[in-house]
Amino acid sequence: MKKTFQKTLIAAAAGVALMSAVGTASANSLLFPYFTTATGAQSVLSLYTPVANATTGVHYVYNYGTACTHFDAYGKLTANDILTHSIASTTAGGFGKAVSGDTSTPVYFPLSGQTGFLVVTTRDTASNTAATALQGAMAIVDPSSGLVVSYTGIDNALDTTNVANEGNFAAITNTSFALASLPTSLVTTSWYGVVVGDMSTAIGLGANWAGVYTASSNGNVYNNDEVAYSGTKSKAITCAGAITAADLMTDAQIASVTATGSLIKVTGAGSATGTGAVMMKMQSVQAAVGAPFAGKQFLHREIATN
Repeated sequence: MKKTFQKTLIAAAAGVALMSAVGTASANSLLFPYFTTATGAQSVLSLYTPVANATTGVHYVYNYGTACTHFDAYGKLTANDILTHSIASTTAGGFGKAVSGDTSTPVYFPLSGQTGFLVVTTRDTASNTAATALQGAMAIVDPSSGLVVSYTGIDNALDTTNVANEGNFAAITNTSFALASLPTSLVTTSWYGVVVGDMSTAIGLGANWAGVYTASSNGNVYNNDEVAYSGTKSKAITCAGAITAADLMTDAQIASVTATGSLIKVTGAGSATGTGAVMMKMQSVQAAVGAPFAGKQFLHREIATN
């Protein structure tokens, strides 16, 4: 009973996030910039398409682990159906479909203990308008970290019946971000950055996405009273990866802002293939903070400053 209730609750959260997006999306490729299959966690995907076809083929492209490894396969989605399922397969700790009788076919991720991002595309019907678009949302619950979050997929607003546009997020050119963190005694902060660009060639070849984004501290780090400490440090990520405030500070800067928290006005650069990045901020609250925040984790997408 407890497992069934949890499954229903998670599915409902994903459904709410999806319903908030219905009628607003206009894409055939959707980017879900973060999922986890950590032990005890559930990442839940909901997909919807209103196309008139009896079934629509949907291409799932997972990118996971420290090497951002490519894994893909095809599922199917019936018209006007909301398919909700765990990202993880049942053998990897997932619960499968929220509605077991659903005739749509998901593509599960077969490994536990992984994080990454996902691109889902339909290529059967020209559907880059709100009336015919593939739409979707992700809900994540991780009791061990206290994370409960849901978000809608990022659409590329392109017609992906032309395979060249599958996973093409080159219109996202975000390279600059204001990355703020609280004192480490209160909150542990990191960012999961997904490099965006035209992934279609890599997807077509079944290859790992090799787009690169390089973040730079741009010469200064600020404490919570706007005092600037000079010094420059940078970090490059390929495909996707974690960035911490310490990655963008010298040892002297770290020592200067440990007790106060920091603000880093990041300027970045893409590569020949990477046009920018999507940054997901993760904040884990320390026990010293006390109730009700202690032991909770918060995740949101950072807004670019360029």
